[in-house]
Amino acid sequence: MSAKNKLISNTGALFALQLANYILPFLIIPFLTRMLGVSLYGVVAFGLAMVQIACIITDFGFNLSATRQIASHQTNREFVRKIIGAVHLCKLFLLVPVGALFFFFLYFQDQKYGEYASFFWLLLIPIVGQTFQPIWFFQGMEKMGFITLFVVLARSSYVLLAILFVSTPDDYLWVAIANGVAQVLGAVVAIGFMVRLGYSPLLPEWGFTKAIFTESIEFFWSRAAVATYTAGGAFFLGLISTPVAVAHYSAAEQLYKGAQALFQPISQALYPYMTRTKNIPLFFKIMKCAVAISLLGLSFGLLFGDWLLMLFFGQGFSESYSVLVIFMIAFCVTTPSVLMGYPFLGAMGDTRSANLSVMFAGVLQIVLLVFIWFFGWVEASPVAVSVLLVEIFVLGYRGVKVKMLINRIKNV
Repeated sequence: MSAKNKLISNTGALFALQLANYILPFLIIPFLTRMLGVSLYGVVAFGLAMVQIACIITDFGFNLSATRQIASHQTNREFVRKIIGAVHLCKLFLLVPVGALFFFFLYFQDQKYGEYASFFWLLLIPIVGQTFQPIWFFQGMEKMGFITLFVVLARSSYVLLAILFVSTPDDYLWVAIANGVAQVLGAVVAIGFMVRLGYSPLLPEWGFTKAIFTESIEFFWSRAAVATYTAGGAFFLGLISTPVAVAHYSAAEQLYKGAQALFQPISQALYPYMTRTKNIPLFFKIMKCAVAISLLGLSFGLLFGDWLLMLFFGQGFSESYSVLVIFMIAFCVTTPSVLMGYPFLGAMGDTRSANLSVMFAGVLQIVLLVFIWFFGWVEASPVAVSVLLVEIFVLGYRGVKVKMLINRIKNV
């Protein structure tokens, strides 16, 4: 298979993956908002934001660093098996601080969330499941179809179990249980696929494991910085504001993330492809098409956003429309920004600029959230505006670095 055909095939598989990864869980949200009500759904949304942050800790940037290592050594089976062993060993130890953070959260937030303690403890199950899903392995080997298979299984299992067991507000614990069972099932199937391909983990020496861990630190900080303005908004509102504010913010954010999910397959498939081929003209053709589509998405959101919120989430979520408008503007900003990050800068050897852009953005997001808290603007719309400002910064920073890189290539 030619490089371009492989890129198209992997993009198609990842597009199907994103449909399953986002749309299947999204289908359950209208059900949950109606079964649980606005306030209790806000608690669930806050918990799921905590899961997202926890999984960034346990992933530790391996989705980028390990993917790159495996993509560069696809033909060296023993080396790839050592990477698999090292990554899984690191992830096992990273679960320890995650458990500790949950303990301290419930200890200090006992007055506000004490009655939901069982729900938050149960969220450790989906965290473990997601932690050991080796998506990075299949991305590095450019076998995206396998990812689609086990993710579809996990997501559809979650939807089915939630529908079967959640029928009243008292059943909210089943949201965490259903998610946990589905994620663990996905991990078991994914590891089974990996082993059947002949890539069972090898227990590496300490020095090799330390090197794999150390290489991923910069990627982790960049992913942690991204979390401040992807999962950080709902988490911040959950800590400082009310579950109702979290629910309104989360409803608009879900539609925003759904729009972003449509372009993630392009980004994920481009990263290993550009690492190997450095095909700059094709990259810019793809980016121009993606930006044009995002502008159409903005128009659609402005015209039909209010109707979509009422349709998907119910009557209590009409207040989310102003937040959605802000997020749809941010969508047009993030589309070129994401493609200029790891798929271009990272693949062309300038991972430092890609990482620094989101690290600086993370600091900016924290400053803006402190500003919002200081002035008492702890509502959904100001937090969404802070996300928009941060995304504009990332786009500007990466745009400058891309231009500098292209000029250096022309002058060689």
